[in-house]
Amino acid sequence: MRRSQFTESEIHHLLHEASTGVSVAEICRTAAVTPRTFYRWRRRFGGLSLPAVMQMKDLAAENHRLRGLVSSLIERLRAENETHEPVTTLPKSRDRIREQQRAVGIAAEKCGGALTGRFASVRVNP
Repeated sequence: MRRSQFTESEIHHLLHEASTGVSVAEICRTAAVTPRTFYRWRRRFGGLSLPAVMQMKDLAAENHRLRGLVSSLIERLRAENETHEPVTTLPKSRDRIREQQRAVGIAAEKCGGALTGRFASVRVNP
């Protein structure tokens, strides 16, 4: 996806101008953007203040980082299952939790990753 040449603060400023009464056509002409782009920005950032936009960006970055951690953990579990050798010995409660998570992961693979809920692995037919 192509990056925007406008920062979130610039987009927020243009949206603020529109809310004060400046016509959308005038804003689009001076900023050299199409009305479609302006309305897409309004739909995305419409009622948010600048701190809320920055918080949304921070949350998206954190979400991306956490997804990377989860995917690396899943890869480690798959590698462990292929070798059938446990990396470390864990207490019984951790083993039970790990088995439940592994079962949910296998069920999610079989159903295309669309499973949610506590009993999602029960709904999968082996």
